[in-house]
Amino acid sequence: MVSGRFFCVSRQTARKKKCSLMPDKAEGPIPATPNASSPSPTPLQKAKRAMADGEVELAEALLRDAIQTGNPKPDVWHLWIRTAIVQGRIDVAQARSAQAIEARPNAPMLRALDSRIEALAGNPKRALWRINQAIPRWPNNFRLRLQKFQILRDLGRTLPALKALRPLRKRWFDKAEVQMACANFYRAHGRLRAAKSVIDHLLKHHPEHRQARVMQLMQANTGMETGDKHTSALSALLTRAQNNLEVSSTDAVELLQAVKLTTQPELAVTCRESIEFLANHSSQLTELDKLALLNQAERFGLSVIANQTLAEIMLAGPRTAQVANALFRKALLSIDRHQVDAVSARLLQYIPESKHAFLAAQFALSVEGPKGALDKLREPRKCRTLPEAHNIIQILWAGNSYHFALRYLRFCRRRWPEDPELRLQHARFLRESGHPQEALEAIRGPIPPAKRMPFTRIRAHSLLEIGQAEAAKAVLERASHPHRSANGIRDLHLRILIMLGREEEAYAVIEEGQRKGPGNPMASGHFSVSQIGNLLNDLVLYRREQAALPPEKHDMLATNYVHAASSVIRRRFEDTPSPTTTAGTRLIPLRVGQYWNEKTPPQAVTEIMHSWSRRPGIEYKRFDSGEAKTFLRETFGQDYEQAFRLANNIAESADFFRLCYLRHYGGFYADADDYLYGKLSNLLPPDAGMVCFLEPFDVLANNALACVPNHPAIVLASEMAREALLGRDNDNTWGKTGPGLLTRAVAHYLIRTNTSTPKERIAILPAQVLRKEVQVHIALPHKKSKRHWNATHKTADIDMRKFITA
Repeated sequence: MVSGRFFCVSRQTARKKKCSLMPDKAEGPIPATPNASSPSPTPLQKAKRAMADGEVELAEALLRDAIQTGNPKPDVWHLWIRTAIVQGRIDVAQARSAQAIEARPNAPMLRALDSRIEALAGNPKRALWRINQAIPRWPNNFRLRLQKFQILRDLGRTLPALKALRPLRKRWFDKAEVQMACANFYRAHGRLRAAKSVIDHLLKHHPEHRQARVMQLMQANTGMETGDKHTSALSALLTRAQNNLEVSSTDAVELLQAVKLTTQPELAVTCRESIEFLANHSSQLTELDKLALLNQAERFGLSVIANQTLAEIMLAGPRTAQVANALFRKALLSIDRHQVDAVSARLLQYIPESKHAFLAAQFALSVEGPKGALDKLREPRKCRTLPEAHNIIQILWAGNSYHFALRYLRFCRRRWPEDPELRLQHARFLRESGHPQEALEAIRGPIPPAKRMPFTRIRAHSLLEIGQAEAAKAVLERASHPHRSANGIRDLHLRILIMLGREEEAYAVIEEGQRKGPGNPMASGHFSVSQIGNLLNDLVLYRREQAALPPEKHDMLATNYVHAASSVIRRRFEDTPSPTTTAGTRLIPLRVGQYWNEKTPPQAVTEIMHSWSRRPGIEYKRFDSGEAKTFLRETFGQDYEQAFRLANNIAESADFFRLCYLRHYGGFYADADDYLYGKLSNLLPPDAGMVCFLEPFDVLANNALACVPNHPAIVLASEMAREALLGRDNDNTWGKTGPGLLTRAVAHYLIRTNTSTPKERIAILPAQVLRKEVQVHIALPHKKSKRHWNATHKTADIDMRKFITA
């Protein structure tokens, strides 16, 4: 039975923490500073200033007093409602909106906001009905029509949204809000030239429009401008800012955005100059912008500026949950475990109390893992709002039980059936839990422009997993231009083209990416040594050797080329009977081995390992680095221990060890970030001496692998890995000791051996069979730190300890 702790429980009241800047009720409102030349600021002006400074609770108190002591204008009601929205308290915003409309029934701005709140609450049809009721009453109010357009756009109803946009363009195109709505709509649907035309028109009449200038810069980065123009953009922006007597916030943000988009090594000096300039004008940046400046200072190794910016944020903040969470992750790199609670308390000091629970859960997720994060969310609540449900699902996504996560998602989708984010999250859960066909069903229907890229990726991945590579390729190629150019979509497209052997099409995609300028990794000199670059080189070399051999000898190249090996694996996979239809004796022992290089794994890793070690009937053994060396030396000899020592990173050590462990002991090997939530016996079909799991790109996964002791294929794989490590092969980890090597070794065995006995037979199962029992590749806290073996970014040194008690 599903626990009800996340659904409906009694409400607990919490004592509100007084902000240090909040006026005491006994003293009355904050007295205005005497100034003979200017009148005292109104409560609304004070509240707007507080909102701009991140003082949401202070703004809320000022506005509440204004509402209680007089007959406020609609602007006051409007901002008061917005303070609840900013804090994520949608239920409070709904109650305030109803109160405001009752007090000011003739204010169209309140009607537009009321419709927006209903959409945020997961009731878009009700929101649309309310806005349709208001438009005839105020036919000349463009904000009502704009709100209707935004609701239709967010629902993914493209044609009705376009129909709603036409009268806005015809009658109110002089309004900056309408022009930005047009530009965003055109950009989301791939009409980049139309979006550029609108932005140029907007900046002609509103040159200081911040969003428009940032969008113009982003358009240049996606290829709307030539490479030379993009190269000179940063220098031109820096020169313009330096020549201005007063630097506006728009100038500062535009320059910061240019630094973020710049990846050319020759512009590193200009980037550093820009960061130094921005550090001297940081008063023009919001807290979120300051976080971006801190990140860029880290990126270019400017420790002094990074620490200076951090000090400015911490002086009276952080005040936003996003910034607080980012700073907490940075703090984990410099603090000790016993200091975590102090850092957490310090970062929560200025955050609105309504966001404390989820933020504390995010902190716990980074330190304790999913279990600790879920414990933080088990506080009694009467009824959770849609944003809160989204937050819980994010935690469950990193949790250790798909069963509970799917139940909770089904509950949420019944309550908010039209929310696209829930639909997307449901599809992700279904795919990750081994149900790709159901995932495709979950994402049927209109797609909001803002969700097109993740929807496209989920659809393509799901099609791949059910063996429809051509359909997945077509989905990616139908994506609109800005989404098709995104790195994640482009990389997935390339992997599919390489898998299908479309060499010329793959090079065309790479050339298109290189033309898009320096923001694209394909334009760097490191692409050829990346995993995708290596796979493409593998395909090219295989094609050359293939052309020199008769067709009957093409399979003989499987030992050297992943592409040739994948063809062999795919044919054998199609001949493998389903594990549910076979009968016989299980040959592989219920024995599980795992590896962690240190004697004591982190708490989150230990909890995952317990899912294997504490199962009854399973013989379990975990090895650390020292134990692995002893095992290799005593079992296989000095050269195997030496190969282990010559590994370039922890991943290569673990890859090599698992092959040797299975060769000697047999049983099942699982990575330290794979959680067993189903039954291990379901992964070990009878009458098979080895079990491999086929990933969507026709390669064998090595995170989960099983065999009988001394299976010939695992012996061959361990010998190939030993030779690669001793020979110091100049290959990446994936191909040297990982899935690439395993795929080649198994293919080599299959084409040279008549697997007539059950112990020699290899069962190749689809990856979704594994995912129905095992949650793979959990996002553990240690993976996000720069201490992780695969961390490639170099950052400036930031010490958070001095801010713990500040």
